[in-house]
Amino acid sequence: MGKGGEASDPIAAGNLQDDAAYTPFLQDSFDATEFASNALAGSHTTAQAQTRMLQDRIQGLQLSLREEVLHRRPEVLQQAAQLRDSETAMQGINLAVETVQSALQRAKALIMEPYSQLQLEAQQLRNLHSTVEMLRHVIQRLKLVAKLKQQIDTKSGGYQDLAKSAKLLADIDTIGSEADLAGIDVIEADSEFLHSTWQDVQGQAEVALQRGIETLSQAEVGSALQVYFNLGLLRKAVSDLLDHHTRQFGSSIKDILDPKKLSVGAGSPASTPEGSRPGHGHATTKWQEHLWQKLGVLMERLRVSIVAVWHMQRVLAKKRDPLTHVLFIDECLDEKSPMPSEHLWTSLTTLLMEGLAVAAAPVKGGFIREALTTQYPRLAALLEEIFRRVVHDTDVKGVMPAVTAEQQAELIDTAAPFQNAYLGASLTRMSDAVTAAFPGTSRTLTSSAELQKCIARMHDEVRVVADSPRLSALTAKTVGKALQLMAEKAEYMTFAGPEMRQVGGPSSSGQQRNMRLCSQLQEVHRSLLTLLPRLQPPAAAALMAPLQAVQAVAIEAVMPIFKAMVEAAEEIILRLHIEGFADGGQQGMTQASAYMQALITHLTHCRAEYLSQFHPAPSPQVPSFVSALTERMACRVLVFFVRHASLVRPLSNEGKLRLAKDMGELEAGVGQSVYPLDHLGLPFNMLRAFRRLLFLDTAEVMGSPLVRELPAIVVLHHLYSRAPAELQSPHVRQSFTPAQVNTTAGLTLPCQTRVSVLLCNRSSSGQRVPMDALCVLWLSLLGTLAANTAL
Repeated sequence: MGKGGEASDPIAAGNLQDDAAYTPFLQDSFDATEFASNALAGSHTTAQAQTRMLQDRIQGLQLSLREEVLHRRPEVLQQAAQLRDSETAMQGINLAVETVQSALQRAKALIMEPYSQLQLEAQQLRNLHSTVEMLRHVIQRLKLVAKLKQQIDTKSGGYQDLAKSAKLLADIDTIGSEADLAGIDVIEADSEFLHSTWQDVQGQAEVALQRGIETLSQAEVGSALQVYFNLGLLRKAVSDLLDHHTRQFGSSIKDILDPKKLSVGAGSPASTPEGSRPGHGHATTKWQEHLWQKLGVLMERLRVSIVAVWHMQRVLAKKRDPLTHVLFIDECLDEKSPMPSEHLWTSLTTLLMEGLAVAAAPVKGGFIREALTTQYPRLAALLEEIFRRVVHDTDVKGVMPAVTAEQQAELIDTAAPFQNAYLGASLTRMSDAVTAAFPGTSRTLTSSAELQKCIARMHDEVRVVADSPRLSALTAKTVGKALQLMAEKAEYMTFAGPEMRQVGGPSSSGQQRNMRLCSQLQEVHRSLLTLLPRLQPPAAAALMAPLQAVQAVAIEAVMPIFKAMVEAAEEIILRLHIEGFADGGQQGMTQASAYMQALITHLTHCRAEYLSQFHPAPSPQVPSFVSALTERMACRVLVFFVRHASLVRPLSNEGKLRLAKDMGELEAGVGQSVYPLDHLGLPFNMLRAFRRLLFLDTAEVMGSPLVRELPAIVVLHHLYSRAPAELQSPHVRQSFTPAQVNTTAGLTLPCQTRVSVLLCNRSSSGQRVPMDALCVLWLSLLGTLAANTAL
């Protein structure tokens, strides 16, 4: 068998693995029962045949295993020898380990006894140390309690030094927090005494703080704060004081602004239907006065609270603990926390805003809402006055005030609903008055009584709030809106049409309407303008633009009339160019020229039909729109006459006398019918200077002071009247008519062109005109004036 095994193929075992008959037996999930069932079910042989086949395969497998073992015999023998050597080595190691374990057992027995002794003694030491520490805390606490008892005055029951007593109490409390002394009889015996003493010291500190705040005593407040600091309750004391004032103020607001409680306090039973809204007459006055009395008390409480907290804050900001040198304000406030007075101010104004908002509600407010709305100026004055008093009471040099100017808006804004309602009602009242005085669509103007009511309403609205700069400015803006409405309605009422420029006959109904409308607007403007100096600058500034709008509408209403009167006067003045002043004329020296008589008649007609229709009549003593327009009209007539009188050519001596006579008549006509001459200023001086210039010799013109009173162009044109006939006037050379001389077309020539035209000494044919000595003198004067005078 051995030889057969040696002769067998060593790869037979590997071939068995590749044999399909052995493959099912190599699977991990092989199940004998399932294999037998499948073999019997899938084969056509008997069970005995299948059994013999499996036995043959088992014998083949055993044969293959025997051959594999014989093939690897040297390796197996070598592994067996190595295993025997390993067992020998393990026996040596076990012996060494047993030796080490025996040594460790002996060492443990030697060390354990002293270790247990040390552990016991350490525990004893810890217990001894804890006992000593507890005794030390007990002794220290007993000493502090003894010192505390020494601070108590047996006769009065008070404390010799309240701050020191507070410090002793705080130290005793610190000892209690450092060590658990519960259960010690000597400690338990003092517990009730310490508790009552703590409450007593804290109560006395509270009383001292309240008394110091009421009397504004910095020393007493500082002592009380020192007690709180020593007790470790400084932050809590400050917070409690702020909460106390806040709760007290909030409770007062609810009581004062409750219609039922207010009516009960005023003597009106709240249970009756009339209790929520008092009646008229004496009862109404009584509850209103009761309301304002309560509001005054409320504002006084606000002031007292703010000043009290500010006084405490003042002490906190400069007092330090004598032992730690900690500043009290740093101890009770965080880095980003507001100052106590600022915090309280914000809290109180918030409560006041919420309370007034409830009172302003249409349903909940009741009669309080109506009273505070109609008398808002009184409420605003109350708020402003209490703020002023707070500022005054806390204005101390070197100390931060309780409130700043910016915080006044916060206090005023608490009554914003009533302010808006009051201003809205004020605007409604003035708008109704404006609509009654200026209907806008009606073609008939209202009576003077309605106008005076409108003016009186505006004056009343401004006068009621005159003491308050802020409210004056707001009311002035409201008055401005009413004036803007007036300007719009008056503009709708203005008559416009061609007849507005017809001034030759009696004044038309449209002209009379516009003149009366202008007078009414002028009366409103004048009345309010006299009010401006008595108003604050912001209020006056708010009224300026609306008054200017009223003025613009008033002027626009009558401007066509004045323009037509001036144009008609200018057309009459232009007739002097056809009068002829080369000789004495047909009228001689005893009467004015025909054009001047027509001009005087025109001015008299303007006075009778137009200027006299205004109320008040145009006069320097009563400044008005119409006075300004009339003054401009008079100035225009005088200036226009002087300009064209300087163009008259030829002008003889008799013609100068006639022209001087006409100027005298013009002075009388303008002064009597249009405007007083002594208030016309430069135009009147021009007229008189030109009349005297007429009779000066040409050689005297240059040195005469009259030249400085007249425009250069007037002097130059007049000098042309003294030049030879061959030297044409500038407007003649430019083919301008006299009417074009004063128009834009005659004044748009460049300056150099105008000077060259004036200095030209050529005739119309283009040939140079021979000049005698007079002409040379005239041209030299002309050149000097042209060079030194802006044309």
